[in-house]
Amino acid sequence: MVRPLALVLATSCFAHAAAQSPLEDVVKAFAPFDLDGDGRAEVRELRWREERGQAGKPLVVVLVERRLWRPESTLPAAAKGLDQESLRLPLLQFVRDIAEEGRHVLLLTIDVHAGPPHQDGRTVLAMRRLLQRMHAVAPMQAAVLVGHFPDAMLVRTCNWRRNEVLQLPGRDGKPVAIDANTTNLRAVPEVVAHRCDLVLADLDGDWERCYVPGPSTLRSAWASFGATVPERGGACQALQVGEIAVADVFHVRDGRAIADPDAFTLHLDPNDRDHEVAVADRQCFNPMALPDIAVSRIDARGLGWWPEAAVELDADDALQPREREVTAGPPRWSAFAAQETGQLVRYFERNHRFRTSTRRAAEHHRPASISHELGSGFAALRAADPAWADFAEPGYDVHTGADLLELFRWLQRPAVLRTLRAHSDPWGAAFAATDPDALQRELGLPWHWVKDGERFVPSWRDHRSGRADHVFWRAVGAKEPAGGPFLLLHTGCEALSPPRSDLPYDDPEYGKLGHAEAILFFSECVAMLGRAKVFYDEPREFAEVLGKGGTIGDAWKRYFELESQATNWDEVGGDIGRKRAYFWSIVGDCTLRLPKPAGR
Repeated sequence: MVRPLALVLATSCFAHAAAQSPLEDVVKAFAPFDLDGDGRAEVRELRWREERGQAGKPLVVVLVERRLWRPESTLPAAAKGLDQESLRLPLLQFVRDIAEEGRHVLLLTIDVHAGPPHQDGRTVLAMRRLLQRMHAVAPMQAAVLVGHFPDAMLVRTCNWRRNEVLQLPGRDGKPVAIDANTTNLRAVPEVVAHRCDLVLADLDGDWERCYVPGPSTLRSAWASFGATVPERGGACQALQVGEIAVADVFHVRDGRAIADPDAFTLHLDPNDRDHEVAVADRQCFNPMALPDIAVSRIDARGLGWWPEAAVELDADDALQPREREVTAGPPRWSAFAAQETGQLVRYFERNHRFRTSTRRAAEHHRPASISHELGSGFAALRAADPAWADFAEPGYDVHTGADLLELFRWLQRPAVLRTLRAHSDPWGAAFAATDPDALQRELGLPWHWVKDGERFVPSWRDHRSGRADHVFWRAVGAKEPAGGPFLLLHTGCEALSPPRSDLPYDDPEYGKLGHAEAILFFSECVAMLGRAKVFYDEPREFAEVLGKGGTIGDAWKRYFELESQATNWDEVGGDIGRKRAYFWSIVGDCTLRLPKPAGR
């Protein structure tokens, strides 16, 4: 039986008073922490709040943004019924739930650097130092970040051998045509992960060496040597050099390319690589950084926005969008912290339901896949449970005609493990063209306005193309949930990339109305594994790890292990693809496992 939250709070405080944890010394001594000694602490405050579970068990650290530990005393109608302790109590229940699964759990509040200069990566490194120190005292299993924290952005330069039709400048400056039978070399820095939580999770790698605070420049080169690329380079037939401006990134350099434009040469050193990789991990055939712990984020700040004077309560106390005069202009979205708090409270309530309903009715213990133009993922999910080998109920493997209406109906079908496969970006995913009138009948009026004569009216008209963005997911969240909480594998490109990731994390536009968070907080999703780059892969053995009782964090870590064990780089995408696991991270709770149905 689950105890009332008030009792949880009282007994947890008593338990902490009875004995002091050896980890408490780490917490007390850590902050303020100034990584580079410039007088600006990256970690300004760190407070011990709660310890649960038995020492010696795998350690999970829950880091909560200090701002959220003291929620607003007055909440709007959107968060009706929530009091001043609204987030604190669910967080304590969250810690207790994790501990009752056989873990040692710490809840800490933390205040990190905000404001100029733009140094998000340095703050991530400071937080990593904290995890390293705690891991040295008590081996960690995972860290869950609750609230809004900086992300690590990853840039990679690889000596990439390519065959393609293109033109590059010759020695005389005139363009040289290169055909598809000629191998050229491209050594151009590119963003490969707008969010890379591997930097926090790999506790023994040399990520501090890779940090580029900026503003700075990284050199680029593109060359053709003839039919093939010599291992060490040399004289070029065509050569283009330049610089890429960067600021606040982690630069992974795999192969050095040194251009001499006057001599018209490009010298290559393929062994100058893997600088971020720990010594032990370099022994793998495919050397790459491996996560020591799982890391995930539960951050609703990007959804804490309110359309001013454009939403009102109806007779049933439900929020409804309303029309506006053209003279008033389109609705202006303003930051509204109480929206963020309300979404977090609802998330932790859903997380608790997912954990405590460990024995699910058979009709809820099902896999479900939906895809548009990317192929079905249903077969991959079957590996999570032998009982799913022959499961073929209609509506659970949707891969033709997947419009927004079908996406909504698919979400209403009970399932505990899902995969979503559609072309995506940081704001949404692309599904089939959808009838806006049918959307209104099914989902009601959206929080989206279009000009209609002399008024701005709520309308689905702009979603005729099948765009599943925050507007769609908010409408889904306003309906009575029917499918139950679920784990999600999202294989769409940039699904986990925060919008406007070029800005400092504390800029109001950073992460605003993002794709991943809209799914996490407006649907019944409790954890989502996704990619923060345009690429083509997916984590191998994802379902198998869950089927063996592993967490979604374990499934994430397993992908790195498998990639590192490749016997040939061609197995993992060649030079450009061999570190593709770096592109993946988790939003939600990385400590969650796949529940088992009743009778097992």
